[in-house]
Formats: sequence, structure tokens, C-alpha cells
Amino acid sequence: MWPRLSPEDLKLFEPFKPSKENSKQPLRAIFFDIGSVLIDLDWDSFFARQHEMNPDERNFSVEVMLSRVRENQLMIKWCTGQIGPFAYVQGMLEAAGHSREKAHNLALGTERLSNGVFAPALVKELSSLIVGPARPRVVRLIQTLRRHDFIVGALSNATPWHESDIMRTTSLHELFDIVLFSQDVGSEKPDHRIYECAHQAAQKIHSTRYIRSETSLSPAQLAFVDDTPANIHAARSVGWQSSLVCLLKEEYLHKAHAMSANELSQLSTNSKNLVFGEEAAKRVENLFAPLIEASGR
Repeated sequence: MWPRLSPEDLKLFEPFKPSKENSKQPLRAIFFDIGSVLIDLDWDSFFARQHEMNPDERNFSVEVMLSRVRENQLMIKWCTGQIGPFAYVQGMLEAAGHSREKAHNLALGTERLSNGVFAPALVKELSSLIVGPARPRVVRLIQTLRRHDFIVGALSNATPWHESDIMRTTSLHELFDIVLFSQDVGSEKPDHRIYECAHQAAQKIHSTRYIRSETSLSPAQLAFVDDTPANIHAARSVGWQSSLVCLLKEEYLHKAHAMSANELSQLSTNSKNLVFGEEAAKRVENLFAPLIEASGR
């Protein structure tokens, strides 16, 4: 589940330009992805316990399970509000290897897993394992950007459970001017509709703040930072300024341009090759260094 990098994606690791370099369309609104940008994600813990949902742990395969989840678009449907928690739990149990009837009964709670565990509780617990704490350095960055009068928003693909988990650890509505989750708008990144919703939300705030001098925000006045290349490409395709957070460890980053597509792909999806916590927060902060310096930090 760690974002897969290609050689073409390496050009996306570029900092945001200060307004003086684009005075006709100065940057006004900045949107942050949440996972791996504001907070740490722990997919390893999630995958380490997936076998607990399987009817036969000895023959369980995470790869097969993920393939079934992708084929059925289960996460997309869950993240965009097309299905509710019951359908999600049943879908995950089917992907783990249960028959449809067995998965249905387990999701209902009329039967329990072989170890006696209540399946809906287990699936929700595993989901919560992914969500880590907010990175203080990024929190301070967001607060700095807001002090410099930028509109700052959160734009995240997240399930209702993930939203609840994030809200428990991070005061999103105090930190951001705008908070948009995919399941709230029925569309997830990289679909263009979620960027349109974010643009409209920023426009409402912008119209209030700058009504005397400007009445509309152009796409070029919006910025976006994410750790997934497809989401950055999508933002750029609708005219936004956007930058990719580089999570590769320094030892690999310096060699990335010389790697084959397959080498880079394999490297970028293994957590042991990535940075987290404070080091990852510095990567996010560096993307905004020129912008903040020009604003008079």
C-alpha cells in the first residue's frame, strides 16, 4: 500500500515557488494530504494481522487478498461512501478467503471467527492500526502557513473509520480552514471531482477574505502536497501547483535516477526503504521553505 514510484515521478519532488515568481497568480490556498504527510501510516502492522480474518491461516496470502480487494474496488467504494461498514466487513472477509455466505454471517455477528473473535470488531481494529499520530513539525508548518494568510486545507482519501481515528488524535478542524474527506464528497483522488470540490471550498473562503481586490481563484493559485504520484499528476492536470513528498531514504534517493523502473517500484513499496516521523516531516517542510521565506517567516 506504500505508493509505487516510477522514474517519471522523480520530477515531482520540487518545492513550491514563492509568489514573486508568479505575481499575476499568487498562491492562495494549499491542500495537504493526511496519510504520510500530516500523520504516519503503519501498513506493516495492518498486514501483519490480516491472517486473523482467514479461515485457514496456513494458506493465507496478503497478495491474494489485496488482489481481490482491488478487483472488487472494495476500498474505493468504502472511501467514497458507496458502501457502509457492513458491506465493507463482509467484503474484507470474502477477500480473506471466506465464502459469501460465511462472510455474511460473520459480518452479521451470528457466527464468530474460528478463534472466537467477533469479526466486525477485528476488521475495525485492524483498520485503526494504520493510523498513526500527527507529525508536530508538519502541524507547526500548517500553522505558519495560516499565519501568512494562506488558506490551508486537508484533502484525503479516507474511510469513515479512518476519519474517526484521525479526529481522535488530531484536531483537524482547528488546524485547517477546510477538511475534505473522500467519503464526504463521493469521490476520491485522483478523480478530478474531489479537486473541484476542494477548489469550490477554497473559493468560498477566498471570496470573503479578498473580496475587495479579487473575486475568484484560478487553479494555478491552489497548491497540493501528497505522497502518491497519481494524485499529484491529477492535481497538475487540473492546473494546480503540486509537489510529491519523497519518502525514500537518502541512501536510495541519491541513486533513484539511475535505477530501472522495476527497481524503483520495488524499492518504494517496502517500508524499510522509507522515512517516517521527524525525517518525513522535514521532507514536507522543505517543499515549502522557499514559499515561507519569501513570505517573511
